[in-house]
Amino acid sequence: MASVNLLGKTFDYVVEGTGQPVVHILGLEPRTEHQRSTDIPKISEYLKNGFRVISYNTYKMSGGPLYVTDARSVAEVETVVSDCFVFLQHLNVSGAHVFTHNQVGLPAIKLALEHPDLVKSLSFSNFQILAPFFMKPKVQAAMGRAIQKTANNPQFQQRMEMMRQMMEAAKSGKTEDGKAVDPEIAAKFDRISPLLSEYFTPGADQTDSLSVQLRMITTRAVAIPYEQVPSMVKQPVFAAIFSDAGDWARQSADLLKNWLTQTEIFTVPKKSHWYSGQNDQGLAVGLADFYGRHPLFY
Repeated sequence: MASVNLLGKTFDYVVEGTGQPVVHILGLEPRTEHQRSTDIPKISEYLKNGFRVISYNTYKMSGGPLYVTDARSVAEVETVVSDCFVFLQHLNVSGAHVFTHNQVGLPAIKLALEHPDLVKSLSFSNFQILAPFFMKPKVQAAMGRAIQKTANNPQFQQRMEMMRQMMEAAKSGKTEDGKAVDPEIAAKFDRISPLLSEYFTPGADQTDSLSVQLRMITTRAVAIPYEQVPSMVKQPVFAAIFSDAGDWARQSADLLKNWLTQTEIFTVPKKSHWYSGQNDQGLAVGLADFYGRHPLFY
């Protein structure tokens, strides 16, 4: 394992193999301690003969050796994107396949949006909207009722209408009564306006809690309205699910494909969880085929 200091942070990384670069965001694991707790598949062992697999991490949990593998908030997503870009510049990587796992999918999407020339394809291992528990039918139904109740609340609707008016004022530079909006305030509001945009698609089935949650999480974390993302993501997308993972995995993949329609879903046989080590080779086979059909040109 190598290390480099960039942006005042220590980047631990491993580069294995030669060929087209495959960057595993937050994908490095400590290989001598707590391996069963890191949730990182060892795909590089099977890809390194045909690809240059770059696994790195910059974050460790306070007081422990385990790497952080989650990024959901705006600040976390922006930090992961910035760090990844700077790190790849350091390695002189100008184009790469980007592989992510679990709940690190949103930073990968944000990276593709901000640096489309760098990100040539996106590949996800168990793209996850919510933890499996929250995707059980009974829990989904309860969440759907709660979301619908919130959306139908007059106070909530009033707040959303106020937000829309504020966004329109920031865009036009004038309030409804014709008064000028302070340019500095308008600029600040314009930057955060995606976070305040309407979370619920007008006329959508609000009892479909998974779709609502994906919309809310994406808009909040990526800081771009959910419905604008598909037209901006041009890269091919690969989504691996595991044959024994349960319905929640297929639901997540289907939601991803309905959103980013260029998504290809690949089922890894004889595996229930992507870290469990049962079939990382099967995952690597699917990735190698996908990368082979979408080679890098840069």
